[in-house]
Amino acid sequence: MSDQSSMEGGAGVVSAAALLTGEQPLKGAPDAPPPPASRRRGLRVAARGRLVLLGFVAPALIIYLLMVIVPSLQSVQLSFTNWDGISESYDYVGVQNYEDILTSDRFWNAVKNTLILGLGSALVINVIALLVALMLDKLNHAQGLFRTAVYLPALVSAFIMATIWKYLLNYNFGIVNTMLRDLGMPEWARDWLGDSSIVVWVILFITCFTLGGNTTLIYLANLQSVPQELLEAARIDGAGSWKVFWNVTWPMIAGAVTVNMTLAMIAGWVIFDQVMVLTSGGPGFVSETMAFFIYKVGFGEYRAGFGSAAAVVLFLVVIVSTVGANAYMRKREIQA
Repeated sequence: MSDQSSMEGGAGVVSAAALLTGEQPLKGAPDAPPPPASRRRGLRVAARGRLVLLGFVAPALIIYLLMVIVPSLQSVQLSFTNWDGISESYDYVGVQNYEDILTSDRFWNAVKNTLILGLGSALVINVIALLVALMLDKLNHAQGLFRTAVYLPALVSAFIMATIWKYLLNYNFGIVNTMLRDLGMPEWARDWLGDSSIVVWVILFITCFTLGGNTTLIYLANLQSVPQELLEAARIDGAGSWKVFWNVTWPMIAGAVTVNMTLAMIAGWVIFDQVMVLTSGGPGFVSETMAFFIYKVGFGEYRAGFGSAAAVVLFLVVIVSTVGANAYMRKREIQA
């Protein structure tokens, strides 16, 4: 009886090794029994399921490859050329475009504006959105009404919102300057979109006003998922409102902070609509961002090779900054 058991055990080991290594079992070893019919049917069903999923994904994947990935790779190639965006022929100029970019004051001004709008909007939007979410979370009545009011600006496209603000801030007939004059403060009336000293900060304000709705709702959803038992336990232990927030609520919404900061930074790096509508990069080149700079030199000045090089630089900036910030915030989540 023991010899038979040992032989069966040895056969099982040999069969398992053959399955793992792909090698044929030794001669003389008993063949492994075929898998049962139910398992074979299960494998066939799983294979068909994967094919069905691939069939659903394939059209979108093909379109994404043709419309995003292939043009992006082609943009890298064009960044080493002097193509004007129209001619059929072009010459390779090596890294000349990148050298011109790094020595261009106009480009570095666009980088500075992008940093102000990207980091500034991310910080301001998240701080204000968290404060608003905390207030909404405390409401016992009409929370849905206020939540809808907070989210409404996010339903309007950036282009339309910027157009509305352009009329509101008009120097001659805009409601902002009109109200200041009517209130007896004409010295406060400014050319908000034509003053080079404040125009970037005005764009930052409008950007924060436009993008805050989604961020607020994400924070509110996470605040409402914080276990009430933890909050009550902290209050029973004598913790005040600030300590409850800092030691209980803040660590519990760490994931929402990571998501919102990442989304806000990406949106800030690629700001285009607001600049296009409000100032067209003016006065002069003062309010240009990297995204608008790429558009202007590539399509407005017919320097597609130079614009492609700037696009590659912007891509690297977005990737490095986003990955770095994400890694830092993910580490904070682990600690929390």
